Amino acid sequence: MFTEKTRATQPRPGYPRIGVMQGRLSPRPADRLQAFPHETWPDELAIAKRVGLDFVEWIYEAPRARENPLASEAGRRAIVAACAASGTPIGSVCADYFMVRKLAGGSCEERAENVSVLAELIRWTREIGASRILLPLLETSALSTPALVLEASDSLRQVTRVLEYYDVTLGLEMEIAGPEYAAVVRGVGHGRVRAYYDTGNSTAQGFDVGQDISDLLPLLTAVHLKDRRTHGSSVPLGSGDTNFAGLFARLRESGFAGDFLLQHYFDDDPEGAAREALGVVRGLWPAAEAAA
Repeated sequence: MFTEKTRATQPRPGYPRIGVMQGRLSPRPADRLQAFPHETWPDELAIAKRVGLDFVEWIYEAPRARENPLASEAGRRAIVAACAASGTPIGSVCADYFMVRKLAGGSCEERAENVSVLAELIRWTREIGASRILLPLLETSALSTPALVLEASDSLRQVTRVLEYYDVTLGLEMEIAGPEYAAVVRGVGHGRVRAYYDTGNSTAQGFDVGQDISDLLPLLTAVHLKDRRTHGSSVPLGSGDTNFAGLFARLRESGFAGDFLLQHYFDDDPEGAAREALGVVRGLWPAAEAAA
């Protein structure tokens, strides 16, 4: 039956592409909210299609990195085949790997090795049909000093030719105020290195995302949609302190043409939580249009 909930998750013209972070459509791990779903990743592609999502963001993390299908030719072929069978593409790759294997800090030898892995990841990303990599520079990999900013910028400049060759964009995610965030992105000095904003993390830092994003708008490639309490944890979309109405109005008036990515809170009903989160987003975007 075609219900009101179903209607909220049907694709309609005028919306950006809306994807979902891998792992949000599988049973939640006991010890954390986000992890690569080794056993259920093919199922998630089919669920994403059923929910009405446009793409999935693949996770590449340091634990069991060699077992990730992305890291082998056979695995990448399996990813491409599963995407074709489900009708759901991989739109981007979340490089959580570099929260452990860092691009700033540590020895020169360690950084060089990690830059080499990033260059390989760019190639792998293109091979599975994606065109963007999310690079988290937060928590354990935060650029908390000017020296770390310089080291990270140097590391990123070393892969800009690879980004150009494979036509891939690198989106930096940070938990600092918009003007400083924009300065870090611009400091790399290359159009393939852009901003990938996370609404929940910025809210948790005490920022009003409708204002905080202003300096990042010319640099923005995509937005993680997450709701959090100010200085607190994740909650279901629409129930926290994130100013989605102000954010969407600002994005609409700026002509934002990038992607949205659900990184929503969920518990024991992953598919139901994704449907609800998608409905919240599609309910807010017309309000943003009217406010623009």
